[in-house]
Amino acid sequence: EDVVNQLWKYTTLIPKRAISTSCPIVLAGGSSSIPKRLWSSLILNQCRISKELKWCEASKKQIRLIAQSLIKNKIEIIGKSTNKEEFVTAGGIDLKEVNMKTMESKICSNLFLCGEILNVDAITGGFNFMGCWSTGYTAGTHAKQGQLAIQEK
Repeated sequence: EDVVNQLWKYTTLIPKRAISTSCPIVLAGGSSSIPKRLWSSLILNQCRISKELKWCEASKKQIRLIAQSLIKNKIEIIGKSTNKEEFVTAGGIDLKEVNMKTMESKICSNLFLCGEILNVDAITGGFNFMGCWSTGYTAGTHAKQGQLAIQEK
């Protein structure tokens, strides 16, 4: 519900911007924390929200759908490209904003981060894969522990 409330604020903060091109989740420096193509795909394909829909026109139901997609998003890996399109992206969430022992965001509790969403640049050839796998394992392990602790309450 916290994510829904945060997103709902943007219906008045950036009312005239199209949702599909205006990711409101920004880093301290002002850049988007979610790559534009990923955000657009999430909004258009997964949430099935119109490309033209502006933040001020969004219903509470649509905002909840976006929040759920952000929180519970599952991405199916279907293989690697045959066109040599694999590359490392620069930028992402500043490591100062992440507890590196658990991969939990210091800004948004119970949000665990991993892989190329983090601002890590490395030499290609396996180093980035290892970073993604390691942070993914750590984030997943601690996210599960957090969910188990919540369920025990």
